[in-house]
Amino acid sequence: MRLDTRFESRVASTQDLVLRAIAAGAPEGLIVFAEFQAAGRGRAGRRWVAPTGTSLMFSLLWRPPGSSWGDETLALAAGLAVAEGIEAAGGPSVQLKWPNDCLVNGQKIAGLLVEGVVQGPMAPAGVALGVGCNVAWSGLPVACLPGPRATALDLQGKPVDVTELALSLLIHLERRYRQWLQGGFSAMWAPWQSRMAWLGMDVEVSLPSSRLSGVLLGVAADGTLRLEKHGVETRVAAGDLAQVREGALRLEVRGPL
Repeated sequence: MRLDTRFESRVASTQDLVLRAIAAGAPEGLIVFAEFQAAGRGRAGRRWVAPTGTSLMFSLLWRPPGSSWGDETLALAAGLAVAEGIEAAGGPSVQLKWPNDCLVNGQKIAGLLVEGVVQGPMAPAGVALGVGCNVAWSGLPVACLPGPRATALDLQGKPVDVTELALSLLIHLERRYRQWLQGGFSAMWAPWQSRMAWLGMDVEVSLPSSRLSGVLLGVAADGTLRLEKHGVETRVAAGDLAQVREGALRLEVRGPL
């Protein structure tokens, strides 16, 4: 894949730039980096705000064939790649929170957003993958530091050169994307599951009009979340996952069903 890399000092959103490029017919391989995003966003419309110089933020353009752009597991594949890329660049050990967050010691270090553009029924124009990773937050005023649920590479004692980190993430994203195109999420189920946060613990999933709770069994080969409550397994296709309490006993987790 030929890369077209662009660097911006300040933008509203790298996602918006890539989405517009998709609509304009730009080929696969466009990458837009930004030092600051005035209207950066994550999943479910949440804002991603970071002072200049503290985070690595970029969006890239993929054009998966057919109707596969709508496959939710593309975000899972990208999350695995980001976790691997962080570690390969010298960062700390990373866990994955379903469906699209990377955690270090239970705190968010990176997040992903996948958005597709469609031109006509089931005619995908492309996918914009947004990535945000907290890199260097030491020395900032307390008011500017991430909240208790977030952290940064340097705050974890693992400072990483941002250029090396960007290169590492892109290498791993390309590798996992190609693997996903060839074999889907099931081809990388095992390494994803091995990094999954809160396995065997009590969790809760917030849905648009309800909540589900249970013990987290893991993720299935189709990317759905597996919960167990009173001996009954439930699958969840989309929702917001949260840990209910610490210290629950781990369960034996079987293969992708």
